[in-house]
Amino acid sequence: MENKQLNKEVKFGLKSFITICSILIAVIIAVGILTYVIPAGTYQYDENGTIIPDSFTRLEEGSRLPAYRWISAPVEALIIGEGNFNIIQIIAVLLILGGSFKVLDRSGGLYAVVQVIIDRFYNKRYKLIWAITLFMMLLASCFGLQEELLILFPIFLSFATAMGWSNTQAVSLILITSGVGFTTAIFNPFTVGMSSELAGVSILSGIWYRIGIFCLMYVLTALYLVRMAKKDEKESKNPIRQDFAALTEEEKAIYGRKAKQVFTLFFAVLGVIILASAVPFIAELGIGMVLMALSFVAGAFIIGKKAMGSAKKALQAFCSGAKDLAPSIVIILLAFSVKYIAENGNILHTMFYYCHRFIAAQSPYVGVIVLYVLILVFEFFIPSSTAKVALLIPLLTLAPIPGISTNIIILAFLFGDGYANVLYPTCGTLVIGLGLAEVGYMQWLRRTVLFQVVLFVLSVAFLLLAVHIGL
Repeated sequence: MENKQLNKEVKFGLKSFITICSILIAVIIAVGILTYVIPAGTYQYDENGTIIPDSFTRLEEGSRLPAYRWISAPVEALIIGEGNFNIIQIIAVLLILGGSFKVLDRSGGLYAVVQVIIDRFYNKRYKLIWAITLFMMLLASCFGLQEELLILFPIFLSFATAMGWSNTQAVSLILITSGVGFTTAIFNPFTVGMSSELAGVSILSGIWYRIGIFCLMYVLTALYLVRMAKKDEKESKNPIRQDFAALTEEEKAIYGRKAKQVFTLFFAVLGVIILASAVPFIAELGIGMVLMALSFVAGAFIIGKKAMGSAKKALQAFCSGAKDLAPSIVIILLAFSVKYIAENGNILHTMFYYCHRFIAAQSPYVGVIVLYVLILVFEFFIPSSTAKVALLIPLLTLAPIPGISTNIIILAFLFGDGYANVLYPTCGTLVIGLGLAEVGYMQWLRRTVLFQVVLFVLSVAFLLLAVHIGL
């Protein structure tokens, strides 16, 4: 009864894997060369671990990272690198999710979900895109969720296939929406929250401006995704639509029960994610992704065991799914090694020092654009939001820039941190998402280039307006 075209497996495509790895290796070499071009330097830290703004000093030539260690950087980043727990956590979570997806797939749960969604929303699919866009953007904007939302990919992939949409559209429903949500953060604890705390301002400061930006970008994003869906439908030669109404009442009841189980699991896991982000104690421990993965795999095993008849079959499916996502380990290590090389080559503080001096010497309008570009540059080397917050916000806010308020600095940080999440190959969420969807990086750029340009231009416009009105 099941249509195999709807049951696309979640695994890395070989072509996407080779393309992404090639790009990351080229980036590693380029960053390694930069460590021999840009002078090494560092700021000093006080007893609380806070950077002292006027403490920059140049380092001796021997402080550079030897070229042979570029090769070992992925392993070093995993074993001894700062933030290596985050690397281990991401790898473990992805393998767990891959296994859980396979269990749900073989149990027939994902197929049932797609059947029910198509029956209820096929004629309202564009309205559904608007609803999905709002939901995903709010999760990213208010709770800082992005890589965690990859749990929704199997449903979006099967749903997109049924509608005659491309894999790129399926992954865009996660990457584009969450990326824009990050860019237009309202209460995101990892960007707005930490930035406001380090800068000594209220998280509510400038919130009306951020809400206005969120609303405008929501409309723009939803329109873009609807336009891309319609384009896919025109280009699709064999769009698939399963007629749920033609099923017997018994078959409908079976699909309905399976779909209800899967929906209950996904919403329960999202509840765990939101709770982990909202509870300070859990958020400080940084184990939100671990809790999400554990709750997801537990629910998947319960569903799988019941549907497949034994825990052994569920375990076999889990191992098969984890194996399918094993290539993600290589990509994650390559992506994190870029940051490792830049940090150990001691060029990040030097780059900031000279750029900050340049910004302070410009008019506020020129300075805010340079500031935005500076944050985009740092995003390339340091995709982690919390790591960039700890490095940049104290330096930017403790050493005032004439005409550029703390609110504007935080806004520029939000734009730089979120916009690049759908652009840079060093962003783990992007490369993993593209790998899962078997979408090449260059293919992604061709598909989203217009939207990327519009997002950048609007970000600059919002920053210039903020300077003009004295935000």
